[in-house]
Amino acid sequence: MIKPIPMSPAAVSDQDLDFAATLLARADDLSLRKVERTELRLLASLARELLAGVERAGLKVAEITRKAGLAHGTFYRYFTDIEAATARLIEDFSAFVHEKIARARRGETGSRERVRSATLLYARLFRRNAGLMRCLLGLSNDGLSFTSSYQRLNRDWYGRVATAIARQRDDGTSPQDLLPAAYVLGGMIDDFLRQIYLRHDPTLAHLADDEEKIADLLTDLWCFGAYGKPSE
Repeated sequence: MIKPIPMSPAAVSDQDLDFAATLLARADDLSLRKVERTELRLLASLARELLAGVERAGLKVAEITRKAGLAHGTFYRYFTDIEAATARLIEDFSAFVHEKIARARRGETGSRERVRSATLLYARLFRRNAGLMRCLLGLSNDGLSFTSSYQRLNRDWYGRVATAIARQRDDGTSPQDLLPAAYVLGGMIDDFLRQIYLRHDPTLAHLADDEEKIADLLTDLWCFGAYGKPSE
């Protein structure tokens, strides 16, 4: 496997972080089979509905196919129902988020630069895909088929985080003992971004357009929580 090349979060364009746009770009790839491109168009149309604020209960096959420029019956050649399509979409989106964050990591393992680069990219992803993040954070409790792969991605991610914290602390604490702390710190970030971009808390409204400030704040809290002091 080719190791992803780290990129500065600032160098990643908004277009690259827009999952629906990514799906549409792939759907235009003529090297793919027609059936693959049609499936991508359906998923992109579904993503656009969720990003536009349509609630899961309000999703309609007729709207998804119409906006994808496809016949109504085409949807059922690929998915049994809306729930199956949504689960597939969010599973793919989860992998997209993890891949983007992995590529954004910069600096030494456990360093403030490393934490901040990942946090900044995550904040940008969260903001530009808020409707999908709502589903990702909500569907993970629904017992749907994608939940196990989402949890596996999270376990792998937090395992790497715990290992980085242990390496930076260098006090004999094992990564396994630090795994709960990694989950707590990750949950802190998820909840803070949820308050800003999903619940639109008026107290935090001034931060909504300033991902750099969000990243600085969350990085400071992360480093204090992980190391008891700012990390260098």
